[in-house]
Amino acid sequence: MIRFVKANISDEVYKAMSQIGQYNQKTQEGIRQVVRDKTNEVYKISVQLAPMKTGNLKANIKESISNSAEGTQGIVESNDPVAHLIELGTKGSVEIPVKKKALHPGADGWFMAKAIIPYRAAKPFMKPAMDTVRPTIESAIKDVITK
Repeated sequence: MIRFVKANISDEVYKAMSQIGQYNQKTQEGIRQVVRDKTNEVYKISVQLAPMKTGNLKANIKESISNSAEGTQGIVESNDPVAHLIELGTKGSVEIPVKKKALHPGADGWFMAKAIIPYRAAKPFMKPAMDTVRPTIESAIKDVITK
């Protein structure tokens, strides 16, 4: 499950988002609106970029906003158990059970002594979405602060 792709936003923007209480009400709401809008933008781009085989990956990409007196944050995440494998790729390997337990592939009565995991090239969808939106996040928050 992909939980975090580092945003690499500037220190100025990070402080504005994490110390939102130091601003007046209008500026706070402006920062929160920018976070909502840009989180939604990252969400839409990541859904567009996600490879579609069965549609499970796209269906499991979710967005959420967390607001508190200490700060605000937008989260785009995938709850698909293979999302990180698609985002980062895999190298080929052979998995052998530990403590002489057999692998159960899901079929009735079938057990395996090893699992062969093939090489899969990375097909990133979260990081490119964040990389696309990052410059506009910074400029939008700076605009709200300077108004």
